[in-house]
Amino acid sequence: MTLRKLASIQSVNAVEPIPNADAIEKIRVLGWWVVVKKGEHRPGDRVVYCEIDSLLPERPEFEFLRPSSFKQAQNDATGGTVLPAGFRIKTVKLRGQVSQGICFPLSILPPAAWTDEGADVTDLLAS
Repeated sequence: MTLRKLASIQSVNAVEPIPNADAIEKIRVLGWWVVVKKGEHRPGDRVVYCEIDSLLPERPEFEFLRPSSFKQAQNDATGGTVLPAGFRIKTVKLRGQVSQGICFPLSILPPAAWTDEGADVTDLLAS
């Protein structure tokens, strides 16, 4: 079974304003539009991009997602964990703009992390 890279290093392809939004804008990553805090990214910047359906672990830097995205652990009939608790990334609409995924600065990764474009950092977010 091939697993998708749910979190990877990607480049920002474009940054555009969102009408009637002062604090947010949209960036284009891998062909998807992602809503981000205004002024945080420029074209060419590398970011940690988490795809739709990514499950981010319970870590302080992801707690802002709790009200909208927290999912309890799922267990099988024997009590074994099938899916750990965490924050499920889903498509959302902010100020009328669809956001497909979430981006974080590279600083969210451990200091020695591999940050070449396309690098799979899924496991680094879980540690």
